[in-house]
Amino acid sequence: MTKLTIIQQNDTHGSLELHHELFWKENQPELRKTGGFPRIARYIKDIKSQTDNVLFLDGGDLFHGTLPLVASKGEAILPALKKMGLDGWVPGNWDFAYGKEQLASLVKELPFPTIACNVKEENENQSFIKPYIIKELKGLKVGVIGLTYPYVDETMPASFSKGLVFSKGVEETRQCVDELKGNVDLIVLLSHMGLPLDVELAALVDGIDIILSGHSHDRIEEPITVNDTLVVQAGSSASFLGKLEITLESGKMEDYRYELVAIDESFPEDEEMSGIIADLLEPFSKERGNIVGRTESILHRMTLNEAPMDQLITDAYLNAYDSDLAFSHGWRYGTPVPAGDMTEYDLHTIIPTNPEMFTLEMTGERLMNALEKNLEMVFSRDPFKQKGGYILRSSGLFMSFKPYNPEGNRIQKLLVGGQEIDLKKKYKIAGAGKQLFKGAEADKTYHGVHAVDVIKQFLKEKGTFKADQEPKILST
Repeated sequence: MTKLTIIQQNDTHGSLELHHELFWKENQPELRKTGGFPRIARYIKDIKSQTDNVLFLDGGDLFHGTLPLVASKGEAILPALKKMGLDGWVPGNWDFAYGKEQLASLVKELPFPTIACNVKEENENQSFIKPYIIKELKGLKVGVIGLTYPYVDETMPASFSKGLVFSKGVEETRQCVDELKGNVDLIVLLSHMGLPLDVELAALVDGIDIILSGHSHDRIEEPITVNDTLVVQAGSSASFLGKLEITLESGKMEDYRYELVAIDESFPEDEEMSGIIADLLEPFSKERGNIVGRTESILHRMTLNEAPMDQLITDAYLNAYDSDLAFSHGWRYGTPVPAGDMTEYDLHTIIPTNPEMFTLEMTGERLMNALEKNLEMVFSRDPFKQKGGYILRSSGLFMSFKPYNPEGNRIQKLLVGGQEIDLKKKYKIAGAGKQLFKGAEADKTYHGVHAVDVIKQFLKEKGTFKADQEPKILST
């Protein structure tokens, strides 16, 4: 009998220190302090000192998400990662944000392996990153396959995927499983595809024992079992760790125990890591101390149709430009901001890409089609067609829709500025960045102004922001 403990983290998005996290209590959002690298580092050290056979694996979106990481193109976090005790990781879609060469440079600095079987060098048909690793432990061999987000080239700005080719990874995963079979006791897939895709993959590919899922920020409290494969995911923002304790008998998984661990304030900090994070944050003390406004509402992104954090963004866009509508991408990242004072650093956490503002004219028909396409990316019946984050965020729009209607037929009612949409009329839209309305890039007029400055100006004018409680995007 052999025992193995797998610790999973995923989608940390630069949440380096103790921060507010949202939990639901009696149908209302409640904030609690959680997370951060000092507590995680100590937890991992303690487990590894007390237990044989521990693997600590990261599911991606490690190098992007807060101001220190974005300003340094990921380099600021390297001293912390060198002391984290990780045994391997797979890049997420945001880890490609600084381009192929920068990711390769970051990977070279890491003391642990980087794996992904479904991203290749363009024109060379060779893996950009090694597809899998074999970890030799005490009386045990574990094969760990990496699978990154398959749609970086379709959903992210073009600079993310330049020089690289991505695939869904089903055949590549199957090939890796075939190569590992007979050589290892356990096969683990470390994935950044998202929970729906990972569950589907488990049904399509035999022989995977465990899928450590990432990308969709799901807090899985009980493993999902599909085709004899356990699928788990550990939330996001360094707020949680997944702890999977496995018992193997004669090279087969006989029993397991799983816990989603909320890293709250009761967990002790690692002093060395606390010092590293303090040094990392110090250059940004100005932004951390610069109060730019107040919010009466908890700002969060924990709801699918619309969310207060994004309403701040789109209200600010609509305020800045004489437009009919404002849109923002349906991102999942960004730790909650409590009611009270907001800092410039908070704004960079809300929208770390700080995209450039644009305006765009679009007919009602084209807008309707773009919204239907977005709904398909969120709600498609085929998990491999689910390519979005959440629903596009908006101000000036009312939409009711049926999420499980056929593609192109979900929208039931669409109002712009309180009036029924006119399919022939042209509407002026305010937005920001190349990720939003990717197909309309040629029609965008960029304004040389960036989102954070627009939101700062909005807060300066309004003083206090309060989210509208009346729903504008309804699933019926």
